[in-house]
Amino acid sequence: MKVTKHIEQLLRQGRKPKELIELGFSKSAVTRVSRRLRREKAALKTKAVKTAQAETQLPTPPESAEAIATIWQKVQSMANDLQRIDSLIQALSKVSIVITAAQKLGTYRHAECQHHKDGLCRFWMWNTPDEVPKGIGEPTYVDDEDPGWYVKPSTLYCAMCAVPVEDRVDDIELDALSTPLWGAGTQITCENCGSKGWIASLVKCTKCGHVTFWGKVPKKE
Repeated sequence: MKVTKHIEQLLRQGRKPKELIELGFSKSAVTRVSRRLRREKAALKTKAVKTAQAETQLPTPPESAEAIATIWQKVQSMANDLQRIDSLIQALSKVSIVITAAQKLGTYRHAECQHHKDGLCRFWMWNTPDEVPKGIGEPTYVDDEDPGWYVKPSTLYCAMCAVPVEDRVDDIELDALSTPLWGAGTQITCENCGSKGWIASLVKCTKCGHVTFWGKVPKKE
């Protein structure tokens, strides 16, 4: 059900516009539908009065086919405009959900980031305030051992920042490089058969003491 239809149904059931706004409906949409219903109610009263008066008046000639076609085109155009507005309202509600989630993520990263110091992002530095990209935060000059222009980052900017992911990748790479067999598969050549990459290491079960090999084994031909 479209938003405007839902609002209209609730208003016809006796709900107040203020109640619908408190339920989360757009104020502009509620106001627009409420005004339209009031106009329709007033139009019905006016029509009843005109109907009573029309009994003593001569009937008016019907509209020409050209006039009816023109009116229909205008009505159709208005219907298309209302449909586009309704689509925009639905799209804005989805964007609002994304922004709320991004703000929560940005707040978390803002608190946990190791590059955040004294309210500033110290990972990026610019020589002049004009070099700072617009919208990422308030430029602030720092005169210390590493002088330059930094920003007080917004939560949305922190949510989109890829530096925490890059830091995590660097940590994983360092952990891998610290293992004894890192790169052995490409660097060790067998002195007996001359093969390269076919290596294995001894693995011992620390519970029972059983020893086995763990590594790359060629298929038996």
